[in-house]
Amino acid sequence: MAVYEHPLHERARLLLRLESVFAQLQQGPADAGCLRNALRAYNELLDFCSRPELRLDLILELERLAQSLAIWSQSPEADEGPLRAWQFRIDLQLKALREYREPFGQLLRHQDIIQLARGRMGVAGGLADCDLPVLAFWKYQPPERIAGLLRGWRESLSILQDSTDLILALLRDSCSWSGVEAPEGRYGALLDARHPPSLICLELSDRADYYPKISGGIHRFHIQWLPWLDQGTARAIESTIKFRLGLSAL
Repeated sequence: MAVYEHPLHERARLLLRLESVFAQLQQGPADAGCLRNALRAYNELLDFCSRPELRLDLILELERLAQSLAIWSQSPEADEGPLRAWQFRIDLQLKALREYREPFGQLLRHQDIIQLARGRMGVAGGLADCDLPVLAFWKYQPPERIAGLLRGWRESLSILQDSTDLILALLRDSCSWSGVEAPEGRYGALLDARHPPSLICLELSDRADYYPKISGGIHRFHIQWLPWLDQGTARAIESTIKFRLGLSAL
């Protein structure tokens, strides 16, 4: 099943971007190639960490979700078990964020290899051994030493990743799903501006040879389905497309 997501406010977009960078750090066998790829991802994460409002954005989003769950819990139709589990996880993460005093990415800022690589990111082939001798040094280190280095970097950002994962997991879990059709490859709908969703999620067969172009904000959204083409500009599909649409309740 293919799943496409689109954020409807900037905090959701920030979280999806963070998640996409963390996903690049899924470790396989530790070697110099793994380290080389990780350097790009960690420099991107440092760019996120340099945002002074990042911690506040996470706290505000978690507080917003906690308030929404508190309102839901007053409904006689609410399932108290899952709600309490989510509230407990949110409370723990808020406590961890408020007690965490260091700036995000502090350890990474003091890693010479990351800072040296940062200065080479804009150069094509800039991470070649001839330009970055310290990276050439790591090429000859045992895999367990490289794995330990990468594990330390990853753990230094665990609070950021845990906060990102928790918020996105709750947004996805709150989605209400329905089967819809897009006549002539187009679909749009109005949204309740008083309680706008944070995420639009689409599901379709992973064998489909087309993809959605999604746009929208707090008032409405629009989807246009485009075919995959090896060359040339994609023209909109003109047939009816069936897919599942999910809108987060938070």
